[in-house]
Amino acid sequence: MRRFRAFAKINLCLAVLGRRADGYHEIDTVMQSIGLFDELRCEPLDIPEIRVECDAPGVPEGEGNIVWKALERLRVRHAPGRGLRVRLAKTIPVEAGLGGGSADAACALGAADRIWALGLDSTRLEEIAAEVGSDVPFFVRGGTRRCRGRGERTDRVAPLPPSRWAIIKPSYGLSTASVYAQIRSALTADEARIRMFMGSLAKRDLSGALARTFNDLESAAMSVRPEAGRIREWMLGLGMAGVVLAGSGSAWAGCCPEGLSAERVRREAEERGWRAFVVEAVEQGWIEVEA
Repeated sequence: MRRFRAFAKINLCLAVLGRRADGYHEIDTVMQSIGLFDELRCEPLDIPEIRVECDAPGVPEGEGNIVWKALERLRVRHAPGRGLRVRLAKTIPVEAGLGGGSADAACALGAADRIWALGLDSTRLEEIAAEVGSDVPFFVRGGTRRCRGRGERTDRVAPLPPSRWAIIKPSYGLSTASVYAQIRSALTADEARIRMFMGSLAKRDLSGALARTFNDLESAAMSVRPEAGRIREWMLGLGMAGVVLAGSGSAWAGCCPEGLSAERVRREAEERGWRAFVVEAVEQGWIEVEA
């Protein structure tokens, strides 16, 4: 049995540029891996079969899980005689915009590559990842990356300086489809906002970067759930900077100032019926955990 951690993500910037001919929305986003993770316990099987089990209610197992879909593609193309069993322990909340399912799929690809000794590079794994989900390629490498197209085209950018983030998840979830359905206005490409953000990263200017976070989906998410704005205001009231919606929500992320304790964040969030995680920014999408 080998253990792996699949890290969640937040979107430091997210511009929605318009609807594509294939029905997807064109986006331009800077994603950041954070130290909130699911755990995958993997063991090879003596038969050519993929098995996926999960401890979280409502998360599908077997063929309905994105982990299965990713591994089956990898198995058929590169390891037809191999098998793998994955036990998935979920911590990353679902319908939160934190990319938990995509992170698990990318981690499973990397884990299988190691366990089956395939020797595939990240580019090959990203090609398979792009077939199962728009965000999955990001998690193959993780860290700080600019993602374009549907999110599947990724490029490394200057890393986010060391920082501590609070992730606040309300009791409700938000489906990506419901949030995108609320986008009414015509959207145009505007790279200036992201260029300014990346300029701050290149100068290692954390405060400058935090002043330039944005997410075009915030107003749409608050159209679906008007109470979502209360989370943002509460986080700002605690002194957090760079407060931004995670993907299409429902979670929000904010950088914690020195002196703001994780215990206070968790206590006050729980008093309002929310979940809270205080984590560091990390530089990889997944890791193997030493036995």
